[in-house]
Amino acid sequence: MESYHYLIVGQGLAGSLTALALLKRGCQVSVVDSAEADAASRITGGLATPLAGPRLTFPAAGSPSVLFSWQRYQELERRFGCRILHRFTLLHNVCHRDEIPRYRKRKQQEPYARWLGDFHQPGGCNGILTDPLGSFEIHGGHLDAPTLLDATARLLREQGSLYRQRFDPAELEIDTDRVRWGEQSFTAAIFCEGPNARHNPFLAELDLTTIPGEVLTLAPEEPLPPYIFHAAGGWMAPLPNGEAKLGATYGQTDTPAIVSNTGRQTLLAQLPRLLARPPAVRVSDHRAGLRPATPSKKPILGRLPGKPLALLNGLGSRAVLQAPYLADALAEHLLNGAPIPQGCLSAQPPEPH
Repeated sequence: MESYHYLIVGQGLAGSLTALALLKRGCQVSVVDSAEADAASRITGGLATPLAGPRLTFPAAGSPSVLFSWQRYQELERRFGCRILHRFTLLHNVCHRDEIPRYRKRKQQEPYARWLGDFHQPGGCNGILTDPLGSFEIHGGHLDAPTLLDATARLLREQGSLYRQRFDPAELEIDTDRVRWGEQSFTAAIFCEGPNARHNPFLAELDLTTIPGEVLTLAPEEPLPPYIFHAAGGWMAPLPNGEAKLGATYGQTDTPAIVSNTGRQTLLAQLPRLLARPPAVRVSDHRAGLRPATPSKKPILGRLPGKPLALLNGLGSRAVLQAPYLADALAEHLLNGAPIPQGCLSAQPPEPH
């Protein structure tokens, strides 16, 4: 049986899940990552929202990505023996009257209906929401991304396959069907670098972008109700330690991620839009990071043309409930020639007609 050994660049959400998908299929992996404290996957708010936006749509990869990803996190919880995905009901404050008939329509349709809960009249959630038009429930959760990344790193270290160093694309030697990095030879290199992919010369022809954003961690003076609160442009998700994430800002495309007082005030101003009686809070952490994205807001994955190279990138703000599904799809694409999932971008140029 042929042995496959893949070099994965990046140990964020995409890289970790790709490594786990390939290991599950009996492949070898080596992962190189510089373990930056401000890496996108460690700063992310971790919001696991199956349906979002004014039209209540699934992520780009569609409803299969949500169900598969949810189940994959549960499988990884059993494997690693730790909680990764915290389940919460998301309470969405209706911001425009048009949202109500859309919710009611989705509530009657599969596969949307399984992710939608009850509708509440104004003040119906014990008066905790700022909901003059009412609110409705979405079954979602919060991903503890750092716990997942740390558990994956431990597994890779035990196998001697994690390299904590900065990756330099110039160190790759590429043949027709193999890649060399240092003293090792690989079936292919897979770039899961997130925002750093924009500086990778092998990906220069791809339309990759970044979107900066800021997130706060809050320490409330009194316990918060056990929900994720959501309204247009903002959300707050509880953490196991009693704190909460408050997010997120969206800066101008391809500009630096900077912690700013403006961002802090913008985020704090969301509290009264979410809660009718917001508690006094202390900001315990303030982070800024870059979301890897594409102009079309669709993920991009697959083999690069003519080289033993591949990538998974551009997952954007809805990475949580796409990443496990797309990592699995990439593994099937590399090993068995499976097609790229619908709704995603391929790294291969379109065939001429």
